[in-house]
Amino acid sequence: MRSFFEQMTPWTRNDGSLHVYALPADDVRDRLDQAAARLDGVPNLPVMPAAWRHFTVRRLAQFDDLKHADLSRLAQHLTDELDGVKAFELNLGAPQAQPVAVECIAPSTPEWVALVDAVARAAEAFGGEVLGAPYGPHVSLAYATGDVDEAELIRRLADAPEVGPAVIGSVHLVSVTVRPELGWFDWVELANWTLDAG
Repeated sequence: MRSFFEQMTPWTRNDGSLHVYALPADDVRDRLDQAAARLDGVPNLPVMPAAWRHFTVRRLAQFDDLKHADLSRLAQHLTDELDGVKAFELNLGAPQAQPVAVECIAPSTPEWVALVDAVARAAEAFGGEVLGAPYGPHVSLAYATGDVDEAELIRRLADAPEVGPAVIGSVHLVSVTVRPELGWFDWVELANWTLDAG
């Protein structure tokens, strides 16, 4: 495993990048805590603090230095496109080592795709570049900050159970800071939307 941050496409700046996230509910956070505990002490693999774990729905092209009127316009486009998007459930798998991170991955569903596409439509309506979607729904437990002993990691994760069901019932517009020196991302929430319980 190699450093996530060395291969990451650099942002224009390390702070203020606008994203739309879905956040794990408390019961899912508890199960993610249990999964993350298996990584404690692995060199060059700092565990993501529980408060910052998330599903990335989309990264937006804009940063948080938008004028207030433009930020309000972006939020309105999100409100319009998220109207009618229903809450849904994903099934998170066991933690697994990827080339640059340890992730819990869920199979994509039509509901997840509908959510990702709704945010893309909002970004397009706002104007400017529409960035690509993430490869699928997942929660990262840790990002590598250097070379990681994969054999040790495989040993630790060998019998890890699935995390299991995770309800996606709301989404959040956040201003994200990447912190390579710590090995994670953190953010400030700007707005949120509750999905239709339908």
